[in-house]
Amino acid sequence: MTLRTVAGHLGLSITTVSRALKRGSDVKGETVAKVEAAARSLGYRPHLGGITLRTGRTHAIGIILPLGGEGDVNKFVASLIEGVSAFAKTVGYRTAVVPLLRGDDPISALKDLVEEQSVDGIILTNTTPQDERVKFLLQSGTPFVTFGRTELFSAHAYVDVDHELIGATAGGMLLDSGHAAPVLVAPPAELTYSKQFQRGWQQAHAARGRSPSDHSIICAANTANSGREVAVKILETSPVTSAAFIANDDAAMGFLSGLWQSGRRVPQDFGIITYGGTRMHSFMSPPLSAFIFPHFDTGQRLAMFLIRLIGGESADMLREVSVAEFIDLGSHLSR
Repeated sequence: MTLRTVAGHLGLSITTVSRALKRGSDVKGETVAKVEAAARSLGYRPHLGGITLRTGRTHAIGIILPLGGEGDVNKFVASLIEGVSAFAKTVGYRTAVVPLLRGDDPISALKDLVEEQSVDGIILTNTTPQDERVKFLLQSGTPFVTFGRTELFSAHAYVDVDHELIGATAGGMLLDSGHAAPVLVAPPAELTYSKQFQRGWQQAHAARGRSPSDHSIICAANTANSGREVAVKILETSPVTSAAFIANDDAAMGFLSGLWQSGRRVPQDFGIITYGGTRMHSFMSPPLSAFIFPHFDTGQRLAMFLIRLIGGESADMLREVSVAEFIDLGSHLSR
């Protein structure tokens, strides 16, 4: 399938079709739409090697995904990749997934992508307040977008969810439901969004004239195994604990298992709220109340921002913090 085939199908010149597919300013919008529709229906794809030679661009974006261990490609990872790839494909870009295994040097992985010029831009996840990866990319001038914020002074593009608001709202719900000392099970402490959850949790207590105990915030890996271990430990050391906000749905699944192992039932004698980017919470037994913001949508926004950055837009204009939706399934019972 070539440009000539598309041009012949539409009765247009090859030059017009080529300009339309590049969305040239000298081509009418209706012509661009007609050409793009025909190209899709005919299965036309541009020759990326030729485009790279002409433009200096690879028409590929990279997403670096830290993996904690074997079998760590979870729903979060899959949904995010799907969203990134779905949007990238609509604008003629490929998605290169770079898994970062335990023990891998994150800066070395970035250097390889930048020095090899194998992608036009990069998406990062799991940001930290003083993220060295972000510092490196800012210095290199490589277009990039992060899923999550940092505390760096230099402007960079990001897509994020208001985790501080989630932490405050979840904490308030559990306290107002009669749970005297609910527990926050947050992601690993070094991550920015873990700190945001914790700030929100503390705000919820302060707004009610309370102060969370030293043992009411637990930072743990976002895995089912970790969630189960945390549940068992909580009930062994503090059996009066009656509720938890588990800020990851994989960990929540394991936490439920740990509750069953310890003889507790939800919602009969333990309340849970969780957070995630899929509807997995509604398939648990029992279904859990949850804050959700679809990771597929997040992936699409990340890809869109990155393409706009590659096109020359300012990072100052590409910052977004979204509010998660709360799904009330009654698992955070009143006591």
